[in-house]
Amino acid sequence: MTHTILVLGATGFAGRQVVKNLSARPGVQVKAATRFPEKYKAPAANVSPVHLVQEDFSTFAPALSGVDLVFLSAVPLDMGSASKLRPFIDEAKKAQVKKIVFLSAMGVEHAEASPMRQIELHLIASGIPYNIVRPNFFMEVFSESHFSNTIRHLDKILIPAADGKYSVIAASDIAAVAAELLLNEAHNGRELTLTGPKAIDNHEAAAIISSVSGKNVTYENIPESVLVAEMLAAGASESDARFMSFLMGALRDGHFAPVSTAVKDITGREPLSFEAFAEANKTHFS
Repeated sequence: MTHTILVLGATGFAGRQVVKNLSARPGVQVKAATRFPEKYKAPAANVSPVHLVQEDFSTFAPALSGVDLVFLSAVPLDMGSASKLRPFIDEAKKAQVKKIVFLSAMGVEHAEASPMRQIELHLIASGIPYNIVRPNFFMEVFSESHFSNTIRHLDKILIPAADGKYSVIAASDIAAVAAELLLNEAHNGRELTLTGPKAIDNHEAAAIISSVSGKNVTYENIPESVLVAEMLAAGASESDARFMSFLMGALRDGHFAPVSTAVKDITGREPLSFEAFAEANKTHFS
């Protein structure tokens, strides 16, 4: 059976890995959604870029043309994501999409007012067959995203997390689960929390990064106000900074410490450990 799958956020950490995973599967054509299709470098012959801007509803129908499956994801930290992706889901229903797998976030099923939960509820009510995956923090926050700059330049993890633990997960494991869900209707309706194999705190993360990089990386629990100020100074919006502040509070309170078996349940293999991830990505820490 052949499928044409639209992947939103195709240049992001999870979306990039979803494209990579799906591109290796027979009978699959991938439409990689991006703001700048002219700049997109397709990883395989069965991947083609398509223009999609989440705040521009006119881009939805053309991107969905000929599509039967969708990997749906919001722009990271976007507090306005519900107002953008609810109309996308409506357009997907008009296009007779057969299934949507939505990349949500760990714990949002308990936060009815959160944008991610609003998208989840709209998808559930749409009548489109679906799956929802709710991953923990990505391991990539240490190597290529929010925490990486201070690791590279100051040999420090500087966040207001106290001694909170999180069962961080590699984007490749999220993608492996998403690909299996997209291509197997037997899983329809399942909502899964995705985590790595164990919970670690930032002292442990710093020690692991130190061991693979040869640097002496340490963790410093900074005030939350400092994180917000630094994000704003770096060009982040106030809503983005508030959202990250909220996540740090949830981390401190232990909400990201639970570990699930969902990755193995769906893929048949254990999720990547942080030790293995750090070793594979050690050049990012220098």
